[in-house]
Amino acid sequence: MNPRRRVLSGLAATGLAGLPAIGRAQSQDTLKIGLNVERTGVAASYGGHMLIAAQIALEELNAAGGVGGSKLEFVIEDNRSSPEQAVIATRNLEKAGVLSMLGPIQSSQCRTAFPAANRASLVAISPGSGAPGLTAQNRPWTFRNAAIDQFIIDELVATLRKRYPNAKNVVALLEAKDAYTTFLVKTVAPPPLEKNGFTIVNKDALIEIPAETTDYSVFVTRIKALNPDLVLLGIQFESAARLLREAQRQKLTVPMFAGLGYVTDSVADAAKDMEVWAGQPFDPNAADAATQAFVKTFKAHVEKELPGQYTTPTYIDAGAYETVRILADAFKAAGATPKSNPAEVRTKVRDYLAGLKSYQGLGNSLSINADGDAVKPTLLYRTGGGKWTKV
Repeated sequence: MNPRRRVLSGLAATGLAGLPAIGRAQSQDTLKIGLNVERTGVAASYGGHMLIAAQIALEELNAAGGVGGSKLEFVIEDNRSSPEQAVIATRNLEKAGVLSMLGPIQSSQCRTAFPAANRASLVAISPGSGAPGLTAQNRPWTFRNAAIDQFIIDELVATLRKRYPNAKNVVALLEAKDAYTTFLVKTVAPPPLEKNGFTIVNKDALIEIPAETTDYSVFVTRIKALNPDLVLLGIQFESAARLLREAQRQKLTVPMFAGLGYVTDSVADAAKDMEVWAGQPFDPNAADAATQAFVKTFKAHVEKELPGQYTTPTYIDAGAYETVRILADAFKAAGATPKSNPAEVRTKVRDYLAGLKSYQGLGNSLSINADGDAVKPTLLYRTGGGKWTKV
């Protein structure tokens, strides 16, 4: 069994089973938000955690009276971590009359779902996609409350140059069938690496690691043979955790770095005293009360509903929580009621999001730029002692 598919194989037995089921009849007196989410497939871990974060926001809002006295409700479509299914999920949500759509998480799915959302005149907001230019190519109905990989990688590589002034050789790993990691390794990372005096020594022979890999020994041996100063991890975070354990077994301890989605408990635990560098626009240790309350509630839910998985929320989870609350504000500003014309509300929500400025999120203030992307702070982290520490 693919380890990543195993992540949510017991979903029906968890608290997530209480979320609205795909295809279940929805209430006629609620304001509906569609979730186009990677509930199964290779990104199911991200999807399961995002659902928990979104549900926390939904429960808080409904407990406070909803929007204008109307409760909020999720209509959930599983995109199965598939670009093709993400389009079908978008169409199904539009037909279900949702007022907006949260998701997909991954750029791979957003590349197909966003054009479909534009064709349907349906607001779509991703809490995780980081591929540069994706919303700019799909105006005016698509948005992202996430982070842009280019900003993260630019700052991360510049920091690595200062940290390791004599480093030069970088070995890059790649999960070739994954659009996000391919774009990261082949398009996003090379320019800042070159600008800062680094060389990808295997750029013409990238080390490709299949998603279903369970034995990483041969790949670590190949990395060691190239004698790198740094390693670029163009693989999903679950794969990285397994590779890190094998790297320590073979005494490969060079620093490694990655794009978005790595600041998880499992990666830090696997790294132990190795240095792994990554970035995201969310600090789970921020001192503000809203962040700490969210982190505490999120951890309790994950421990109960997804035992054994990471319990510290990532930027994806924070983005999902923030987005549900932002959409509630947009519905209120639009005067939305369960009897409103969905097309009219969608247009007002689109315009509300396009003009969003200085929204107080979880430990940050965010605004939406002309491309439809949230402008957030870039935060860098590195592992040590089995924990992530903000740089």
